[in-house]
Amino acid sequence: MSHTSHTVLELDATAVLGLTEGINFKKSPAGKCFMIYKDKNTLRACRNQCKHQEGKFKKDIEDIDGRTVRCTKHNWKLNVATMQYLNPPDSLLQKNLVSSSKCKGWLQAEGSTQPQPLIRA
Repeated sequence: MSHTSHTVLELDATAVLGLTEGINFKKSPAGKCFMIYKDKNTLRACRNQCKHQEGKFKKDIEDIDGRTVRCTKHNWKLNVATMQYLNPPDSLLQKNLVSSSKCKGWLQAEGSTQPQPLIRA
């Protein structure tokens, strides 16, 4: 079975400049939820969907460094800066979207139409 990539999230330069340092939650025009982590000039994006049972993430009130989110279903924690789960200790990796830029300051993230298996560190 073949799979294709397509753009799932795109932010123009104004939207990228409006992102705060740390974790940002955004919706695509299609209504899909994403998390974007901004650190200086680096942007990382992933779907706002836990690998465990597809719960949504929210900011973790115990997070002191602005990098951790918590799943609303079973409280799994994800470090969005590294895309690595902090618990369970077996550590899964969150699928990072492939990003590319049309021009300086833009964010374009691509996802696959084929389901991705859990990725172990």
